[in-house]
Amino acid sequence: MYTSRKSTFFLSFLIFSSYADLSSELSLPLPTSSSKINTRTSSRPVAIVTGGTRGIGSGISEALADAGYDLLLTYNSDIDAASSFAQSLRNRDSPNNKNNKNNDDSICVECIGGDISLESTRDAIFAKFDSSFSNQKLGAMIHNAGQYVGITSENAVGIKAGKPLSFGDGSLANEDDEEGSTNFDSLRYYHRMYGEAFIDLCERSLARMDKDIGDEGEGGGGSLVGISSPGVAASLYSPNAGYSMPGSGKCLMEYSMRIYAIKAAERKINANIIVPGVVKTEAWNRSAISRGLDGTEYVDGVVERIVPQKRAMVPRDIGNAVAFLCSDAGRFITGTVLPVDGGVHLKL
Repeated sequence: MYTSRKSTFFLSFLIFSSYADLSSELSLPLPTSSSKINTRTSSRPVAIVTGGTRGIGSGISEALADAGYDLLLTYNSDIDAASSFAQSLRNRDSPNNKNNKNNDDSICVECIGGDISLESTRDAIFAKFDSSFSNQKLGAMIHNAGQYVGITSENAVGIKAGKPLSFGDGSLANEDDEEGSTNFDSLRYYHRMYGEAFIDLCERSLARMDKDIGDEGEGGGGSLVGISSPGVAASLYSPNAGYSMPGSGKCLMEYSMRIYAIKAAERKINANIIVPGVVKTEAWNRSAISRGLDGTEYVDGVVERIVPQKRAMVPRDIGNAVAFLCSDAGRFITGTVLPVDGGVHLKL
């Protein structure tokens, strides 16, 4: 265990950077679609990936595209970046691309924008699925979207960055309330973004995974995956007080995943959580720049301190793990919290 303030900071940043989908002007309260309705018939299964156009999510999307999935991706508000990434996936899979293995059935990529904590955004996700992929099987749902409130993006409810909030140190008390009531604003937002959103996404996805497709009635089968962070699973990591708010939301995600794994098992649906380690994303560079540091040196320092393998990961490393869990080879892995971190869980 590292007990210095510097090590505690590294852990806190590792935790929120493992899922942050950075955009400097994020937060769009109303969901938006980046493409027109286009119902099609295809042999490809479909994967829903929240936060699937930036950071770790982009690596997940690339890996699932290479595994033969059509994609329904979500983003917060940066429609230009989302559209550009979606087009890059289409170009990689185009019939003119010599690496394309699906010339007769090219990939379809759709995008939906909006804060994932809002039910209206999730309504839009599944409305898009039902309109554009109604003749295809939903094969996977990956909940990757997230943020460190007020730091990595804005949010639909307008919560701003402030002093770190933790259980047990009085920081949750309403300062203007003489009776000392507790302020639950941040806690509730994180619970909506992780716990409530994950459960809603799973419930709606399961209904569509069970749906019979085509004349042969091929219903059932699929994968549910959540992306968590170090410090949540009690069996793998020591608790980190600085992660109290988002960690509590992800606890609900991790616990509900185990129930889904049991309930959906007979329908050939597996459910798992992945915990990333130090993944090179825009979040690390922005944090380094804000402190007058070089991004590469900054990441190298963190890796040296807490990663036994002594190397950082890239988003595709997490994507490959997700694709494995969603494949026939990974079908019997279910109900697990899987650290994909180069050994970080052995140090924290």
